[in-house]
Amino acid sequence: MPTPVQDVRRLHRRLVLRTLRDHGPQPRADLARRLGLSPTTMTKVVAQLLDEGLVSEGATDGPGTRVGRPSTGIRLRAGARQVIGVQVGAGTVRLGLCDLKARARDVRSFGFDLAGEPPEQVVARIADAAAALAGQAGDRLLGIGVAAPGPVDPGQRRNVLSVNLGWRDVAFADPLERALGVPAVVDHNVRAMALAETRYGDTGGADPLLYVYVRTGVGAGVVIGGQPFRSGTHGVTELGHLKVVERGRPCACGSTGCLETVVAEPYLAEQARALLGPLITGGHSGDGADPLARLASAAAEGDGRADAALDEVAGHLATGLASAVNLLNPALILLGGAFRTAPEPIFDRVRQALRARAFPVLRDAVQVRRATLGPDAGVIGSAAVALDRFFYDA
Repeated sequence: MPTPVQDVRRLHRRLVLRTLRDHGPQPRADLARRLGLSPTTMTKVVAQLLDEGLVSEGATDGPGTRVGRPSTGIRLRAGARQVIGVQVGAGTVRLGLCDLKARARDVRSFGFDLAGEPPEQVVARIADAAAALAGQAGDRLLGIGVAAPGPVDPGQRRNVLSVNLGWRDVAFADPLERALGVPAVVDHNVRAMALAETRYGDTGGADPLLYVYVRTGVGAGVVIGGQPFRSGTHGVTELGHLKVVERGRPCACGSTGCLETVVAEPYLAEQARALLGPLITGGHSGDGADPLARLASAAAEGDGRADAALDEVAGHLATGLASAVNLLNPALILLGGAFRTAPEPIFDRVRQALRARAFPVLRDAVQVRRATLGPDAGVIGSAAVALDRFFYDA
């Protein structure tokens, strides 16, 4: 067991690393003042981190920013350690190698057959793909994080249930650890994305933060006080299964009228196809890659049916969001997935509909914006979970 002195040293180490992650390079004196540490303590901590190759020293001032000698500051060496981030979706897996700031590179993906491929085989394929990335990282690899499509067990090792994939009790951590020889951690995919936005996105420090991801379903993740909100046994925040339509469509969860039955991508594609016809590309018809954009374009050109369909979608989504606003009072709601590339007028519809539904005191306090981390949000999210577990909280 660590001694009290060792615990204090580990705490100081964590504080310095997190501060460099969140606030960038800074002089030792500024870092010591920010953290309330003595110069002697700061010298010892920095010496240890320099010895481990986790930080470097250099000038922190740009040209013309101050008179006299440039300040020598401490900066995080983001490439000194790496993690593998894995996002598991409905029929797709994305994974990449990420540095200490969760910046992803060499992102690769593969598809799998939801009907014919058992989850254990998908996990084995993830292990094979991750092994190639692990080879690149070598002894810099800290571990692997998995963003799973549904609630996870309290130990963050298994995906307990994925309604849209039809999976139950799928082990990720054990087989990945056996295959790669490094520790693994599993978290709910959208909660991982919410954490990544807080740690590494452009959110302006908004707190609490609600992240809503719309694809095959509608998932939500909450970060409060800089920490992911894990309520109850499995930390479930199932916004997509709020009932918003009486006697509505059947949902994969077994209920009817759930939010995701009238907002998720399959419904959006169905509406675009029914109102506008199949999208013709290269002589072939299909749903189109972006049904929201198709509906928005048609509405902008005066198509009343498309306009009404968008109002309905915005209204249903706002009903679900209003419940979250009234309960959690988030400062910022980020919409990702299908909404990440949605035209701005769609966001205006959602904001207007939410304003009409949220509690009066709260409606002016919450912002609704598009997610900031791009198409690799799930990879970055799983990396953020792994970095917290194996580095910044270690």
